[in-house]
Amino acid sequence: MDKKFEYRVLNLAGDVGEALLENGSEVYRVENSVCAVAEYFGFYPQCFATLTCIIITFENLNGEIISLVRRVKSRNTNLDKVYKVSTLIKNIGNYDIENLEKELENITKEKPYSFLVNIAGNCIGASFFSILFLGNINDFLASFLSGLVVAIFSKISDKLNLGTFFANLLCGFMATVAAYFFYHTGFTLDASITIISTLMILVPGVALMEVVMIGTSIAVGSGVALNIFLKLGGTI
Repeated sequence: MDKKFEYRVLNLAGDVGEALLENGSEVYRVENSVCAVAEYFGFYPQCFATLTCIIITFENLNGEIISLVRRVKSRNTNLDKVYKVSTLIKNIGNYDIENLEKELENITKEKPYSFLVNIAGNCIGASFFSILFLGNINDFLASFLSGLVVAIFSKISDKLNLGTFFANLLCGFMATVAAYFFYHTGFTLDASITIISTLMILVPGVALMEVVMIGTSIAVGSGVALNIFLKLGGTI
């Protein structure tokens, strides 16, 4: 088998894994998809993925081994892209390598939702969580506005490249500050509903290790804000 073709397939498999991992896919989906690409083109693959790294090894028909390591430096949550890449691999039999590369490139180059759409999603998500937690109309409005605050500071965190831990710490802090602002102005009677409703929009459905890290950073940010309010003579 031609060496250039082997390296081309290896890089394609790496691109598939990287696209999935960057957009919030589970590790097992990354490994399965990478192996599916390799097997389709006649290789015997092994893939090991973590939240920040993909290691791929191919064995060709001659028993020769080639490997690739990809570092993933940023992770977002874009389940639409995860779905499209997964669907592409499920239907891999309908494509040759050139069409696969083009389709994958088109998916990865798709622009994310605009800032206004993200703001709307944060506000609507937070406010409707308040209904789930039996909040009243004031809790609904307070959660809506707290979601706006989180959306703004999330955008600032992205611009500053703070990383997942510190971005969620900052957003958790600001969500609690906003909730206690509405509580101390008398707009809401219970800050906890606004806090938990707003924090819910920060929790993604991803791998357990990342959930633990995100949960810890949110808790630290929220806890710091609560501590400040207590030091200033506030009540919980």
